Amino acid sequence: MREIGLAAYSVFFMQCPSFLSHQRLLSMGRGISNARTLFGMERIPCDSHIRQMLDGAPPEHFDGVFSAVVADLDKSGALSEMRCLDGRVLIALDGSEHFRSRKLRCGQCSTRRAGDEVEFFHSFVGAALVAPGQRRALPLAPEFVRPQDGTDKQDCESRAARRWLARLGPSTAGLRPVYLGDDLYARQPLCEAVQAAGGNFIFVCKPSSHKTLGEYMHGVAPQETHQTTGRGPGKRHHRYRWMAGLPLRDGADALHVTWLEIEIAKPGGKVTYRNGFVTDLDVTPRNVAEVAACGRARWKIENETFNVLKTNGYNLEHNFGHGRESLASVLVTFNLLAFAAHTACDLIDAAWRRARQTLGARKRLFEHMRTLTAYMVFPSWTSLMNTLVTGVPPPNAS
Repeated sequence: MREIGLAAYSVFFMQCPSFLSHQRLLSMGRGISNARTLFGMERIPCDSHIRQMLDGAPPEHFDGVFSAVVADLDKSGALSEMRCLDGRVLIALDGSEHFRSRKLRCGQCSTRRAGDEVEFFHSFVGAALVAPGQRRALPLAPEFVRPQDGTDKQDCESRAARRWLARLGPSTAGLRPVYLGDDLYARQPLCEAVQAAGGNFIFVCKPSSHKTLGEYMHGVAPQETHQTTGRGPGKRHHRYRWMAGLPLRDGADALHVTWLEIEIAKPGGKVTYRNGFVTDLDVTPRNVAEVAACGRARWKIENETFNVLKTNGYNLEHNFGHGRESLASVLVTFNLLAFAAHTACDLIDAAWRRARQTLGARKRLFEHMRTLTAYMVFPSWTSLMNTLVTGVPPPNAS
């Protein structure tokens, strides 16, 4: 199974859009190949055998690999770039689809009506380490939306998020996480699940969906502070308002939270951004701007994670293999793991960073990697990165 897993993972690490063409690329060489030197594979399984063997494997089997990436980054000091709020990390949670069909289906598919037809789809709750001002996002292990034993209800993002917190929250508690999410997450069951997992939260809060909270605020003046940033055309006025001790819902058992709003306006008064959040963190005039900036960082799981996976060569929505059981979910897990490895290389690997700087766009880096490994065998990743930077082939290139 080791070669099976490595063969599938290597497809996504190299951003190859086809299993078959990738197998042919790995197989080149006279007695030795890049499959062995770069990925540590002794044998190269065929693409159909890979799919057959992976179908039925639990995606959570690879949780430890994601954790190892985070631990290595933390040990190297690279996570310091992503810490805020006195050394905490931000973990954004959000849902995304990765498969949709009106013909193909498996036992893990969700369903919905699309006109007169039934549509089958797969989705998952993704998680990523994010930070304000940090353009990188580090994906963590996903939790898939799929039928659950013992229930007739179709699974949903909210229940999947609570499973993620129960399964993976305790292992991340040492990072002192603050969880971010959209208005769907600003509900008491999810907030309580965050706290049970040893974390805190800053969730988007829409007044229209939190009427009890809005009623308690009516007629009461919140605390308020202002900041001005930028110059000339880029000048902006920031207004922060907040109020502590508000019930998240009706009832004696309601969780009490702090409501926070940020409003950004141009010098002429035109508002360019407004959003509200709820949090269980203490909010003060000293930290209100940072708390609001952290809440806004939730969008990075959309922009720096899902959008990259769907448009920048990872082909998240491409059907690499649907299978009958868990194949589609396992392949998405490998895709996310490859993205996590690439992000880790961006943060701590000097040779990788030099290659990125030399070639520019991420897409160009992988195009060159696939082209070079189609014609030459490299003894190591360092050797491949050196050729990408210098254009000089490795010694005894075959």
